[in-house]
Amino acid sequence: MIISMTGYGRSTFTLGGKNIVLEMKTLNSKSFDLNLRIAPLFKEYEIEIRNLLNKAIMRGKTDCTLGYELADDKGGEVNPTAVKEYYRQLKSIANDLNVDDSRIFDLVFRLPNVTTTSTESLSEEQWNEVNLQIERAANQLNKFRADEGANLQKDLVIRVQLMLAALKEVEDLDPSRMEQQRTKMFADLQNYMGGEDIDKNRFEQELIFYLEKMDITEEVTRLRSHCNYFMETMNDTTNEKGKKLGFICQEMNREINTIGSKSYHAEMQRKVVVMKDELEKMKEQLNNVL
Repeated sequence: MIISMTGYGRSTFTLGGKNIVLEMKTLNSKSFDLNLRIAPLFKEYEIEIRNLLNKAIMRGKTDCTLGYELADDKGGEVNPTAVKEYYRQLKSIANDLNVDDSRIFDLVFRLPNVTTTSTESLSEEQWNEVNLQIERAANQLNKFRADEGANLQKDLVIRVQLMLAALKEVEDLDPSRMEQQRTKMFADLQNYMGGEDIDKNRFEQELIFYLEKMDITEEVTRLRSHCNYFMETMNDTTNEKGKKLGFICQEMNREINTIGSKSYHAEMQRKVVVMKDELEKMKEQLNNVL
C-alpha cells in the first residue's frame, strides 16, 4: 500500500487550566521540511517535538502549530510601570493638543507589554500528556495519508493496466509491421533496379540485418517487467516508496522511447503515445507519494 504526503491531524485537550490546540498538516516535498510554531510554554521541548514529528511523518512539507488559550477568563498580570509611563506620555500629548483625554486608559491597555504572563514550565506528567497528544494527532494525520494513498494507488493501477493493454497491442502489430516493411523495401528495390536484376538471396540477408535493428522484443519484455515490478513495489510493506517508484518510471520511459524510435509504423506510434501519456499521469501522481 502506498501513502500520500498530503495529510491533516488535529488534537485539542486541556492542560493546567489551558485549552491546548495542536494542528498539523503536510504537503508533498522531497524531504522532511518542518515549519513549527509553538507557544513559549513549550519552547524548552522544541527539539523533542521536532524529533517526534520527524519520526512520525518521515517526509513532506509540514506545518505544525502548538498553542493554547486560558480555560478561564484570567488574563496576565498588569505591568504597572508600563501603564504609568504610557499614561504619562499620552496625557502630556493630550494636554499639548488640547484634546479629550477621557479614554486614555482604553488606549493604554492596547499597547504592548502592558500585561505579562507569569513564567511557567511543564511538569513531567504534563509533558507526557503533550507527547501523547502529538502522537495521536500524528496518527490521525497518517490515517488521512493512508486513505489518500489508497485512492492514489487505485489510479496508478489503472494507469499501469492501460499501459500494459497498449503494449499488448504493440506486440500484436509487430508481425504485420515487419511484413509491411519487407514488402515496402522489396517494392522500392524493384522500382529502382527492375525485378530481373535483384539478387533475392542478398536482399534477404540485408533485410534480416535491417529488421534486427527494428526488433522491439527486448524492449517489450523489459517494459512489461518494469510494469510488474511497479505493481509489486506498490504492494510491499515499506512506507517510503515514492522515490523508488519514480526510478522505475524512468526505466519505463526509456523503453517506451526506444520502442517509439524503432516502430516505423503509424498505428504502433499511436500506441506509444498512449503509453507515454499514461506514464506522465503516473509521474504526476508520484509527486505526492511518500
